[in-house]
Amino acid sequence: MVEFEQILKSRGYRLTNQRRVIVRELEGERHLSAEEIYDRVKGTHPDIGLSTVYRTLDLLHDLDIVRKEDFGEGYSRYELATERMHHHARCRECGRVIEFNEELMEYLALQVERETGFVTDWHEITLHGRCAACAAS
Repeated sequence: MVEFEQILKSRGYRLTNQRRVIVRELEGERHLSAEEIYDRVKGTHPDIGLSTVYRTLDLLHDLDIVRKEDFGEGYSRYELATERMHHHARCRECGRVIEFNEELMEYLALQVERETGFVTDWHEITLHGRCAACAAS
């Protein structure tokens, strides 16, 4: 939380209670949608509206504090940018998201950099298909 507060202050923003609450929700979970965050906080923090959650997530994304993921569901999911770099596999039947870290993906990103001169800040790869349970049924 201290690092988060320093980033905000260095860019001219205050650490409001709403921002603190939203970041705390993301600390324990990954891949939460704005609506899921809102549903989790509205009971204990009725002063936080859904529009506040969206605005806060947009700001935190712009400041590189959170990553915004698109799993093809029609809405975004969020996680803290401090989480280790990882990739995703999303089941098109049940919606399950599986995280994985594969060195081959890192190698491919470096190979693209070498061949094209493109400088990668970060990368994310999402595989779409069926999880083991759905594929077995």
